[in-house]
Amino acid sequence: MNMGALSRIVLVLFLAGIVATPAALASPDIELVLATRQWKTFNPLTSSTVYANVVLDKIYEPLIRWDDSGFKLTGALAEKWEFKTEGDKKILTFYLRKDAKWHDGKEVTADDVKYTIELFKSDPAKFVNPDPLIIKGLKEIKVIDKHTIQLIYDANEAPADTFLEMAFTTLFIVPKHIWTNKSIIPDPTASLDKPEQLIGCGPFKVVEIKPDEYVKLEAFPEHYLGKPEVDKVIFKIIKDRNQFAMMVAAGEVDAGYHYFFGKYLEEFKKMVANDPNVQIYRTASKSIHLLAFNFKKGFPYNNLEFRKAIAYALPVDKIVQKYYGTDGAVLGSMGFLGPFFGDFAEYLPKEKLYPYDPEKAKQLLDKLGFKDINGDGYRETPDGKPFEIYLLTRAPGDSFFRDAIGDEIAHYLEEVGLKVKVDKAGDYWDKWGAGSWDMAIVGFVPHKPTDLAWFTTGNPGNRVGYSNPEFDKLFNEFEKTGDPKLAHKLEEILANDVVFIALYHPVVATPYRIDHYRGWKPNPRYYTVGYWSLIGSPTKIIKETQVVTTTTKEKEVITTTVEKKETITTTQTVEKGTCGPAALVGLVLIPLLLRRRK
Repeated sequence: MNMGALSRIVLVLFLAGIVATPAALASPDIELVLATRQWKTFNPLTSSTVYANVVLDKIYEPLIRWDDSGFKLTGALAEKWEFKTEGDKKILTFYLRKDAKWHDGKEVTADDVKYTIELFKSDPAKFVNPDPLIIKGLKEIKVIDKHTIQLIYDANEAPADTFLEMAFTTLFIVPKHIWTNKSIIPDPTASLDKPEQLIGCGPFKVVEIKPDEYVKLEAFPEHYLGKPEVDKVIFKIIKDRNQFAMMVAAGEVDAGYHYFFGKYLEEFKKMVANDPNVQIYRTASKSIHLLAFNFKKGFPYNNLEFRKAIAYALPVDKIVQKYYGTDGAVLGSMGFLGPFFGDFAEYLPKEKLYPYDPEKAKQLLDKLGFKDINGDGYRETPDGKPFEIYLLTRAPGDSFFRDAIGDEIAHYLEEVGLKVKVDKAGDYWDKWGAGSWDMAIVGFVPHKPTDLAWFTTGNPGNRVGYSNPEFDKLFNEFEKTGDPKLAHKLEEILANDVVFIALYHPVVATPYRIDHYRGWKPNPRYYTVGYWSLIGSPTKIIKETQVVTTTTKEKEVITTTVEKKETITTTQTVEKGTCGPAALVGLVLIPLLLRRRK
């Protein structure tokens, strides 16, 4: 073979390398396996659990959503919006993005928004996912043009602008052309289990769903923010916390809407101690766990002095520390809203208002006429009848230790002469709903300050039966003005009325892996598996976010600080053309070939 022929062969191979190299070096698809838990209904308008919403949030878009910090509002389908008042009318105008498309390629328009709101308004008792504040005082919906819509409210009834904005983060917009097609969606209130029913305009589209097992999603390249960095996502339904822990440790699951506390967190840390690819995100939870009184049962649970006696009888700080340690929970606020709610929350721990004092508890019970008449160690009612408190709590193995905390509460109440029957119920929610309990340990997850509405008279969420006209009147004013000072007054009423005994606000810890993907953006709303986590980079890897809570004795102020360990990463893209080793080989060969030709 002469040198000319050899040169031509090498040149052909080099040129072939130029063509082939980009394909060979292109980044592989990013596929993530994420965990959620079993939901009751999978429908953007009727879902009532976070376990479904954490998936639906990737398929559908609201008009407004929380940004990647979890605390500020930003536009979603609405590029911008504005409020104005004309006489007794409050007018909210949304200006929609012109580049938003449904997964079937059709354009998102103001007609879709109008249809969604009207559908919700037609039966809010069934369409329970959106916040009912959206339709409070809503009198008219006007489509101005394809991308502009006006909502006209009675200014005397409408909520404060801030609360309306928050409310619209809960309303997923659905495609009118799909939802009005009875052959696709015969019942808009039913759970949806076919990809063709789940056409959204979010960053991911549904490719397969098995309701009790998983949902498979694929990146939607025509999303208005561009194609997400993550290409494919499988949301697996994993009911058991231990199974989730083992799957994360084994690299079979990347992250999930599961979390650990106390001893469970310590056990998990030991499990992954030698794996640098497992990171842990920690944040204050929105939730509050409390000991509720059933006012509907009448005396003594509707009696303030009795409820105060219970408060004085319980060393809540000691109980919480036993199960959560010094940093696994924040002592609960008797005003309901915890540190997550910032300026709207007035921190009112029980120990500040009703410090542990069993002697004072006994004195209050004595004054009410609860005395041990027969000498068996337990108090009888004022009319001499046996008295036993039926305490409802969760079944053994509860993630939040509520079964064990129920035993602790019973122990301390027995110390002041009150007999307690603890029911660690497997059918907890059935019994809670039936209202057969006297006292119950229950968790609430408020999402916004206006969830204080759960304690207004007649509210469907008011399962405890509390009623206070002063609270109701003040809440209506708060809802219209959005004034944080009014929230504080409402919280003080709840605390002074001892509507419940606040136990704790958990600090959640949830793991995620960084060997398959490094673009996680954890925040306090959906933790690691929120909307922004899957969109793309440049990103900040938050290796561990530690919530440190301190309460000064002088001022009794809660201070939350966030410590971040960050690594800045950027998306690695492959340019068209030659790169890497092939390019270097080519650069070396060209001079050689030219030299050979001389």
